[in-house]
Amino acid sequence: METVRDKTRKSKIEAYFAACDETAERVVLKNGNVTVRQTPYTLAGLSEHLGIPQSEILAAARTGDGGGAKAYADALRRIGRYIVERALLGELQYSVAAKLLDELGIGEKLPPDESEKRIVIVMEDEEGWSE
Repeated sequence: METVRDKTRKSKIEAYFAACDETAERVVLKNGNVTVRQTPYTLAGLSEHLGIPQSEILAAARTGDGGGAKAYADALRRIGRYIVERALLGELQYSVAAKLLDELGIGEKLPPDESEKRIVIVMEDEEGWSE
C-alpha cells in the first residue's frame, strides 16, 4: 500500500519532469528543419529539484531500501531512456551520453568507434575548389 509520503515523493518527481517539459520550445534551424529544445532530464536536475543528494537517490534506487525506492528507480530509468533517445537522434554526443549513463550506473562501457580516432586529410582537388 502506498503511503502519503510515497505519493508526495512521486508527485515531486513528476513535477520535475513536467517542469523540464514546460521549457520545450520549437526552434527553426537555418536549413529549415524544426527541432524542439528543452531542459534535459538529468540526475543532477532531479537531485536539485527534490533537495536530495544524488548519492542518496542512486543508493535508494539500487538497493530498493528506504521510502520511495521504486519511484527513484522509475525516475532514473526515465532519465536513462531520455539520454539514449537524445543520443540516437544525434542531439547528444556519444561521449556525453556514455558519461551520463555511467553516472546513473546503467549502460556498458563501449570502446570508442575507430572512426573517431582517425583524421583523414584529402589532398586531391577533383572539383577545382582551390582555384
